[in-house]
Amino acid sequence: MRTTVKLLGVGLALLTATACAANSGAGAPAGTGPGPETPTTSASVPGTTTPTLGPPPSQTVGRPTQGIAPGDDVIAETQVDARGLPEGFPRSLTRSLDGQTLILQAEEGGCRRISARVGEQAAQQVVVLVTVLSAPKGQMCPDYIKEIKIPLALAEPLGTRTVVLRQG
Repeated sequence: MRTTVKLLGVGLALLTATACAANSGAGAPAGTGPGPETPTTSASVPGTTTPTLGPPPSQTVGRPTQGIAPGDDVIAETQVDARGLPEGFPRSLTRSLDGQTLILQAEEGGCRRISARVGEQAAQQVVVLVTVLSAPKGQMCPDYIKEIKIPLALAEPLGTRTVVLRQG
């Protein structure tokens, strides 16, 4: 009796594995399975098929996620001079619609902290001093990253002035 139950269990496992392999296209030559643009069919009721094309539509279409907030304006790369910053420092800037506030976008987490302040403001340029603090070598840090936005108030609207990013 035990042998019969074991044989039935093994047979059922083999049948399941074979069915799964057939559905995933395992064993078929490369390039012959259904691709992302090839319609596939599923037979839920014998004698009928329902065509499906790719994955279901995304539930996040039209919803804001990360990035630039509505009402903020991206500063053109030609208007930002980041040559004075070391590798790994944040360089992404936006400005408020009135041009009075710059927003430095960065990722910090674990033991990494980022701060920034406005330095010299001249007729041709605005200097922003960026500081990145890290933990001492060997210190344990939590494993997370969060997106932050650091607002930097200007005395006058940015206009066509260049933003110079420096370590500081």
